[in-house]
Amino acid sequence: MESKTQIKSLGNFLNVEIPPAIAESLKLKANDILICHVEEGKLILETVKNSDYSLDELLAEEIEISQEIDWGSPQGEEI
Repeated sequence: MESKTQIKSLGNFLNVEIPPAIAESLKLKANDILICHVEEGKLILETVKNSDYSLDELLAEEIEISQEIDWGSPQGEEI
């Protein structure tokens, strides 16, 4: 997929506008993190691979509580 875009100035930064069709095909959304570098005179933008689960999804799962383990009687100066 190829598309023309525009560079705009915002403060001390230059911003690249990503066309909606490209953003949708890459599943990009506002505040996503991209890695940028220059390769053979070309600007390369790469998406950062996120984990498969969000923190909210992980915390929503049921957690299996394991049984208490009997480690025997205290040894030495333990309380």
